[in-house]
Amino acid sequence: MSKVANSRSQSLKIYPIAVALGAAVGLVSIGFLVLVIFLQHLIWRPTHFQLSPTIVLILCTVGGLLVGLLNQASERERVNAHDLSEAISDMEDVTTNQPPSGKVIFGRAALGIVSLGFGGPLGPEAPVIALVSQLSSRLAGTIRMARDRAVELSVAGSLGALFGVPLVLTGLEDDSKKDDKSAIEKLAARGPEILAAISSFVVITKLLPGAGISVYHTKTASNIGFGLGLLWVAVIAVLASALGRALATTLPPIREYFVKNIPGGAVPIGIASGLVLGASSFISPLILFSGHHEIQDMLDRNYGGFQLIVLALLKLFVVVVCLAGGWYGGQIFPLAFIGAAIGLAVNQFTHSSAPLTFAAAGFVAASAVGLRKPMLALLLGILLFPKETWIPMLLATVIAIATTENTATHTGKK
Repeated sequence: MSKVANSRSQSLKIYPIAVALGAAVGLVSIGFLVLVIFLQHLIWRPTHFQLSPTIVLILCTVGGLLVGLLNQASERERVNAHDLSEAISDMEDVTTNQPPSGKVIFGRAALGIVSLGFGGPLGPEAPVIALVSQLSSRLAGTIRMARDRAVELSVAGSLGALFGVPLVLTGLEDDSKKDDKSAIEKLAARGPEILAAISSFVVITKLLPGAGISVYHTKTASNIGFGLGLLWVAVIAVLASALGRALATTLPPIREYFVKNIPGGAVPIGIASGLVLGASSFISPLILFSGHHEIQDMLDRNYGGFQLIVLALLKLFVVVVCLAGGWYGGQIFPLAFIGAAIGLAVNQFTHSSAPLTFAAAGFVAASAVGLRKPMLALLLGILLFPKETWIPMLLATVIAIATTENTATHTGKK
């Protein structure tokens, strides 16, 4: 009986530790985001885009130079892009391998800050996930917790800080880890992770209000019913899924090509990608940054259908070039921007009165296929768009899942 009581006591200790660790992750996330925001405010001025496009080109090139120097100084060379996939791979590595040194951890964090601060078209999720997982792997012994468990709780906290608590329910866990537990048992088993996410979310909301995700809105109606509108949603899902798949499949070979064929190593690769980013901003400044807030800009302005298609294709091109050039960040909101642009383009061509719904469908489809995490994309869409868009987003997710499965099947046959 005492053994049972002792076992329960040990299992209950994880909950206060999860709350404390989640709060610590919230503070680390705040520190990272504050540095990114400070650098952005230090560098960028609205007049740069209105009067001095050359200054934008110079700033992006300087950013590429710094990215190259940080990559050149890193402890190890990598052919893989510094993106969300790498962050997840690093997260898995630190649970089994020797934790990275402080130099590696903060060097990678500096790379993320520079990449995002200088206008890189990427999101903060990749560097934040990598940062908290690497730090927690080093501190696991101090808090007397297994390293893999500490990393799981920390990553859950980072998801809560960046995207809101519900995303923890989909998580970034290995999909191959299946068991016979019921849904309720699985949810209960993830109780500590949910607590860590809540704690982190509360900390970042209280200490850094406005840093989280923003809900999208328009003045027009969002409801399209069950008629022709759903057919256009299906078209949007197919098109957006194709672009999401293009990003996922073209990035690895282009990154490998850059590393092997551009002479001089990381520095000239970074400079070249910075030049491409700056030159692309001449067409539209919406190409810069992650796309999170830029989606609302597209909703607020009356862009033409062909303009929106150009924006989607240009964003895709620049994201691939920057990631291949060594910039560090995640693809969630760049993919969402690409998909939303396609949705709004179809809205313009069809003269629909529900741009928000069409944008939501593209948002979910592109990110679901590009990330190969359909449920994460759908849940993020539900957090960001009104309930009138949920059925179209569900349809887009189903189409994205079919597209992902077909892609995986064809890839496996090769």
